[in-house]
Amino acid sequence: MGRLVIDGENVYELDEECLREKRKENEKKEKNLSGEESSKK
Repeated sequence: MGRLVIDGENVYELDEECLREKRKENEKKEKNLSGEESSKK
């Protein structure tokens, strides 16, 4: 089950599995970018 976020009159449900996948993708991208930058030096 996801988390509920209440923003005034709006209610959102966060899909935690989707958030985990996006975090993993972002971490991979950051590692690739940092690896490319260090190889350029």
